[in-house]
Amino acid sequence: MSLTNENKAAEVINSIMPQEEQPKYVIKDLVSANKLKVYIRIELIDKEAEVDCKEIFDYLTEQGIVYGIREEEIKIFCKEREYSKELIAAIGKEPIDGKDAELIYDFDILNESKFTEDDAGTIDFRNLNNVTNVTKDTVLCHIIPAQEGEDGIDVYGNPISYKKGKNVSFNYGAKTYVSQDELKLLAGADGCVEYKNGKVYVDSVLKVNNVDNNTGNIDFIGSVIINGDVKEGFSVTAKGDIKIRGMVEGAFIKSDGEVVISKGMNGMGKGTIVAKGNITSKYIENATIFTESTVYAEALINSEVIAKDSVMLRGASAAIIGGTTKAENIISAKTIGGKTNPETNIIIDLNRYQEELKAFESKKRLNIKIEKEINEKKSELNEVDEKIDLIENSSLDNENKNAVKRQLLLRKIKLNNDISDLQRQLSEIMPSDNIEDHKIICKGTVFSNTRITIGWMKYRVRQDISYSKIYNDGNDITIVALNPGDIEI
Repeated sequence: MSLTNENKAAEVINSIMPQEEQPKYVIKDLVSANKLKVYIRIELIDKEAEVDCKEIFDYLTEQGIVYGIREEEIKIFCKEREYSKELIAAIGKEPIDGKDAELIYDFDILNESKFTEDDAGTIDFRNLNNVTNVTKDTVLCHIIPAQEGEDGIDVYGNPISYKKGKNVSFNYGAKTYVSQDELKLLAGADGCVEYKNGKVYVDSVLKVNNVDNNTGNIDFIGSVIINGDVKEGFSVTAKGDIKIRGMVEGAFIKSDGEVVISKGMNGMGKGTIVAKGNITSKYIENATIFTESTVYAEALINSEVIAKDSVMLRGASAAIIGGTTKAENIISAKTIGGKTNPETNIIIDLNRYQEELKAFESKKRLNIKIEKEINEKKSELNEVDEKIDLIENSSLDNENKNAVKRQLLLRKIKLNNDISDLQRQLSEIMPSDNIEDHKIICKGTVFSNTRITIGWMKYRVRQDISYSKIYNDGNDITIVALNPGDIEI
């Protein structure tokens, strides 16, 4: 014979809560961690009981709560018998925190290159404005001091100290000094101000006319400016940027920053440039180039070029002729290959894209596991709701009914919290990269005998291609007409 609802309810009561006598109602309070709010909850043991607001006032006094008592709200709460609601019985005065000091830079800390192009499509590689020059005693940055705040008062009448604004200090390097009032950082010498790794310093940049027999090889801890040429067989190594206003012959150039060559490079089959930053040159011929960033030039001729970011050909010719050009994101040019059909290799490396795709798949698998746990918790939550309904619809006395419901509600709250925690663990599973963004942009002609590799797909151009975007769609090499967005690249 099946158990009745009364018997089932009794079993739940016996398993969760022992029977004990209760007063007509119980006043409970909860003080927020910052002691700025007091919450009152009334637990009615006798459903017909009434609570006098004076008893709440007395209760607050007994608890030592003397400031910010909301008398009108408490009276309304008792008059309208809103016992099922949580009452905010007192609110303290929040402190007004002081304002943090601010460090303001008086120069452009980004120092980005700005390319200019005339009506004929020729880029000015001589005036790139990459150096920020300062004279002695120039203000480099200044501090706006921290501002005072105002104390608060907690519900016990105790003062709450405001949080003082944080002070800042100058993180400064060589050839700078702090003013007497400690609010300004100034240049200690003429030179180039730089901002790197959060530090401001002034460099006395190494400047030479040419790199040749008169200077020998250069190995410098800062930036180098060469007003003339770098001759065959010499090397220039710098921790900072290298600016060459002439041309480079068969030389070795290495920089932890950017390399700029105004008149171009003829590597004579042995010249090499290695840089962490961008490499910008009028042209590059018969040379080997590697950068962790982007290559900018008007022409690449019979060279081996590898860029971890992109290769951008600009200007009137904007041509890649012969050799191998490789990048991870974009290769953009007006002309690729030549009318005499020299073999020209264009490669888009998709290794990093494929690694991100694997990480994306891993996140998807993890999400499936978490979603399974969430469903299990939700199933358990439904069981708790069924027990609550069973108790609610039983004819048991209110004393036992309320006690059991209280325990079940606590379990329900925990399950809801567990579900929320699991939902927060769900990873964003939208892929961060799009395979079509790794592409070749041709604003003129790709000549035949050009060999294209994009990831795992290869394509040999047998007939000239004009005004096109070329990419790997995941299944094949796709060639489509340029859109306005591609033209602006």
